[in-house]
Amino acid sequence: MQQKKIYTVSATRLSMAYLEGFVQKGSALYATDDAGSGKHLVILDRFCSYEKETKWGRFCCKGGLPPNSTLRIYAFSCDAKPQQAAELNRYFHDSSVLWSEKLAYFVRDGEQFVGHEDVLLYNLTGEYLWIAVEVEEGIRRSETKDAGVSRLSDMRLDTQGDNFLWTFPEIYQEEGGFFHRYLSIFSSIYQDMSEQIANLDRLLDIDETSVPFLLELAEWLGFSAEGDFPDEEMLRRLVKELYGLNRIKGTKEVIRRLTGIVLGAKTCRQLLIIERNRLEGHIPDNVRATYQRLYGSGMHDVTILVKHGADERLHSQLMYLIRQFKPARSHIRLVFSQQCSSLDSYCYLDFNAALSQKGHARTDRGSRMDGTVFMCSPMQGKYAAKAAHGTRGE
Repeated sequence: MQQKKIYTVSATRLSMAYLEGFVQKGSALYATDDAGSGKHLVILDRFCSYEKETKWGRFCCKGGLPPNSTLRIYAFSCDAKPQQAAELNRYFHDSSVLWSEKLAYFVRDGEQFVGHEDVLLYNLTGEYLWIAVEVEEGIRRSETKDAGVSRLSDMRLDTQGDNFLWTFPEIYQEEGGFFHRYLSIFSSIYQDMSEQIANLDRLLDIDETSVPFLLELAEWLGFSAEGDFPDEEMLRRLVKELYGLNRIKGTKEVIRRLTGIVLGAKTCRQLLIIERNRLEGHIPDNVRATYQRLYGSGMHDVTILVKHGADERLHSQLMYLIRQFKPARSHIRLVFSQQCSSLDSYCYLDFNAALSQKGHARTDRGSRMDGTVFMCSPMQGKYAAKAAHGTRGE
């Protein structure tokens, strides 16, 4: 009985694959709009067991496909010399060769599976193995916005090895037979469960764990995420910071760090936090109404000015986070402030005010005030401008 081997299709192996209509993002593949026919193809780089007549076992992947889409898996194996295997590998990766010509190898000497993400390769033997996965989208994304994006991930291959079949008397140990395939159902479930138990530590790895368990970790640390907020990338950044954020809950610093998580570190530095109670005693009576309109009238009103373009989605995400970390009695007003010069609004000379057009000042007679012409009082002489040019006054 041969020893069981497991091949995980990692990001490195995917980078060596032949792709048509797919783009790689980490260890997953996402369909693009480049394939006008709606077909997307990946041919994985050759798998080598370094043993002649290797009996291949199981290939599985996780696919997120739009409605009415079809998933096809092709597998082809052979015992060949290393040079011949390398030439065949180059042939499968040659973009000038049509897929229909490459497909002939898989159809003639391999196997084809339609509509299954988990398949058995018991009929294939050989030192080298090639696997191709084809996705045919039934609804093109150019025709509807709700079609979704085809995705392939978590691809894995193994050889035949430790199997429930070998625990039965020899009379039942017919490889590739009905009883073997029937037991493979339970063997696969057992192997998947054993792998999950062996990788339990990865559940606590914020960069690796699944989104559902990431939400569970966030709740352990006192953060509640509802609906589709926040997105996965932002959620991972947030969970990494939650312990430190809880220690400074209710402070200005926590608002700055939350802004950095949502909008980036640069925007975090361009932030103004105005507390209404600190303005009391410094507001002239004639502009009190304007101050109340901009910064509120209650002693616990806080206005946060962020130098960022208007974005309703980012505004709601940041506000959602701030509500969970602000002081209980405070009322928060979040303003995304662009460059403007409108007075009686959120406009500050050292923050977001700007001149609409830059230019030199000129006098009524057209002289440019560039350092040689200057204004003065009548008592200092009527012709100071001429004097500045070296002209004698009259």
